[in-house]
Amino acid sequence: MLHSDPGATRDAGRRTYDVVIPCYNRADTVEQALDSVLTQAEPPQRVILVDDGSSDRTARVLRELERCHGRVQAVLLPRNGGASAARNAGMACARAEWLAFLDSDDAWLPGAAVALLDAAGDHDVVVGQFRRAWPDGTLGDPECGWEAGDILPALARTGAIGPSWSIVRRTAAASVGGFDPSFHNCNDWDFYVRLLAVDARFVRVEETVALYHIAQANRLSHDSVNGAANARRVLAHPLIARWLEREQALDEAC
Repeated sequence: MLHSDPGATRDAGRRTYDVVIPCYNRADTVEQALDSVLTQAEPPQRVILVDDGSSDRTARVLRELERCHGRVQAVLLPRNGGASAARNAGMACARAEWLAFLDSDDAWLPGAAVALLDAAGDHDVVVGQFRRAWPDGTLGDPECGWEAGDILPALARTGAIGPSWSIVRRTAAASVGGFDPSFHNCNDWDFYVRLLAVDARFVRVEETVALYHIAQANRLSHDSVNGAANARRVLAHPLIARWLEREQALDEAC
């Protein structure tokens, strides 16, 4: 059962949110991601930029962005720990009621914050649509792995929700311990399954809120070798496993 946090930072009549942007060797793209958040009509309370032990100049870029922007905090991790560890480090610094986890090579579209926050209400996770952005500038059609309704069937099939096009109540994220560092990829899929298992309330909006940039390398969770094994771990979660067993029984009965 999820509970509210009396220590959450709130302004009267205003929804507050922080944005965590984890980075690994993203010196050339992180500023674009940051600008897409800072220019929202309803800006974040704080943007936490986390360098995950980059080997390029990302750490220097984050320090400079922190110096130039009053809302920005830079967190520099001493070694590369992966997307989950970087997101958790940022989450530990957050104080707002809502959290967004934006990948450092993705971007929010204008109006994203308002669209997501307007739908928040008593929910714990708000999900929008996104468009794939290819290196040649081509944009895909708006999409989301969840067509609304019951989220469980969608999560039983695939990682239906991406951090870059959703927000989560901070207390809900904390209640499941954030992201599991043992997952190098599929960590976001696992995160949302664990949220659902503790009765988090999900809602989807029709607005397209983010661009998901298709990159060839240096995404924090870019690793196809372990992808199948991690997917099997997610699907073995009791909540998902029970649903799959019921579906199989129904199919066999038909």
